[in-house]
Amino acid sequence: MAPTSYSRIQIVLHWTVAALVLFQVFAHDGIVAAWTGRMDGTLVNEPTPNAHVIAGVLIFVLVAWRLVLRLGRGVPALPADEPQALKVVAKGTHALFYVLLLAMPLSGAAAWFLGIEAPALAHSAARFVLIPLLVLHVLAALAQHFWFRTDVLRRMLGLA
Repeated sequence: MAPTSYSRIQIVLHWTVAALVLFQVFAHDGIVAAWTGRMDGTLVNEPTPNAHVIAGVLIFVLVAWRLVLRLGRGVPALPADEPQALKVVAKGTHALFYVLLLAMPLSGAAAWFLGIEAPALAHSAARFVLIPLLVLHVLAALAQHFWFRTDVLRRMLGLA
């Protein structure tokens, strides 16, 4: 049987990862400049501490932890009266989030620590999927709250 609410740690992990991902989206110029310098030889080709890299490692660890909790504890069921198409989109969106939020740190780490360009290209290209997915996720949460009048958003805010 699915739990009726998210645990406190699931909620904290969700919002912590969200904040880290937003940091990554808006503060990635430094890593781009460092990567470009490493690749064109203007900087020493050695991985150095960088806020983007540290945040990426944290995202990987926290998302892995969240996935373990999701598989072990479960998550609240989607609203029973929600159209089946929206349930499919919700499940697909969450699955794609997990894939991206685990694969992007791995590809970024392979690029940064091993100096390999192919994973860097994949990492960079993945943002063109991640950012629209983030927008869809936020809009869907708002639609659930204001249009469908469900408790989906309230559950992740710890209010339900």
